[in-house]
Amino acid sequence: MEKSEILAFCKQVVEKSKFAYLTTINELGEPETRAMLNLYNREMYPALQSVLPFSPFEIYFTTNTSSEKMQQIENNVKSCVYFIIESEWNGIMFNGEIEIVTDAVTKKKIWQDEWVRYYPGTGGYQNTDYSVLKFTGKYLKGWNGREKFRSELI
Repeated sequence: MEKSEILAFCKQVVEKSKFAYLTTINELGEPETRAMLNLYNREMYPALQSVLPFSPFEIYFTTNTSSEKMQQIENNVKSCVYFIIESEWNGIMFNGEIEIVTDAVTKKKIWQDEWVRYYPGTGGYQNTDYSVLKFTGKYLKGWNGREKFRSELI
């Protein structure tokens, strides 16, 4: 597959995948994977389409500041993100590094009012238990139902 075809395929998978599966490294050096809200799913988060255009280099997530993954990220930035369209057996894995975003402008831009159920109390995007993560991909691997592929991103 040509690089342009790979990126178009990735965009399709990311925007249709119901969840993103994020893997971080725990204190024992072992991987831990969990399902995350896929902010790039255009059906579930149409308001974020203009805020978070698809880029295979950068993928944003929201999470609770109190979650275990925050300490894991502080200790080891290596991570992996996987998206899948189950009905089509199409999947894409991005490998790279993740960081905690502290910029209030970015946190506000991404904030959705219905997330108050995940971050109860007051403050909205200023809630101390609301955090934003930014994953930066280095390379990707995928399966399009016919063939495997790999591509460097940076």
